[in-house]
Amino acid sequence: MTADGDDKPDDEVLGSLAGLRAWDVSQRHSRRLRRRCHVMLQAQPSVERVSWMVEGALFRRVIVPALAGAWCLAYVVEIIRCTGAIYGHFGTP
Repeated sequence: MTADGDDKPDDEVLGSLAGLRAWDVSQRHSRRLRRRCHVMLQAQPSVERVSWMVEGALFRRVIVPALAGAWCLAYVVEIIRCTGAIYGHFGTP
């Protein structure tokens, strides 16, 4: 018997699993898929891809850090404002 309280012995369950048929991708489909993968891997980068990557580098190097810095500055200013309001310096938070 199984440890979880089933009424079926393990041999019956394993026997039913052994009776299942195995399915695989056909040879024609696997060759076509492999050919498509090789074509994509060996393709030279186009001008559009390279120009997009250069523009993306500008975005990642300049704009994202600037936005992160502005967000951090706003957060620090709000912390100072709330702390001052708690101690009664700037009004209510």
